[in-house]
Amino acid sequence: MKNISPFKKEEFLKEKVLNFLKKNPKGLTTTQIQKETKISRKTLEKHLQLLVYENEIYMKHFGPTRVYYPNHRIHYIDFEKLNINNRTYWFDIMENEFGKFLMIQEKRKENNKYNTKGSILIPLDKIKSFSSNLNKIMKSNKLKKLK
Repeated sequence: MKNISPFKKEEFLKEKVLNFLKKNPKGLTTTQIQKETKISRKTLEKHLQLLVYENEIYMKHFGPTRVYYPNHRIHYIDFEKLNINNRTYWFDIMENEFGKFLMIQEKRKENNKYNTKGSILIPLDKIKSFSSNLNKIMKSNKLKKLK
């Protein structure tokens, strides 16, 4: 891995962590993952944080201990996507052990692969409230002044 670009190395390490977690669906601590993958703790924590942010994995606290799980428990019900310039926004209706949600993700296509740049989860029973707040912002006087 010495002659590999930093970007490719980061992608390789992230995939290594994700694949390792997928093989251990009962969850693993940071220490367990570090021992098995031989990735430095700082690098590992960065990739775990990114994977949680991208909803590829999820984390549960048990006191001071963090346990990471693959997010294969998601059931996707429906989706739509919206293309704006070089960005694609995915609107996924999904269900997991915590309930039903609308997941909105911003993705960019790079090297024929979509990379998640950010996401939010909105409980389905709160979508009307979320939409109402978006409408308030769209009608605000401050926004009108920006146009």
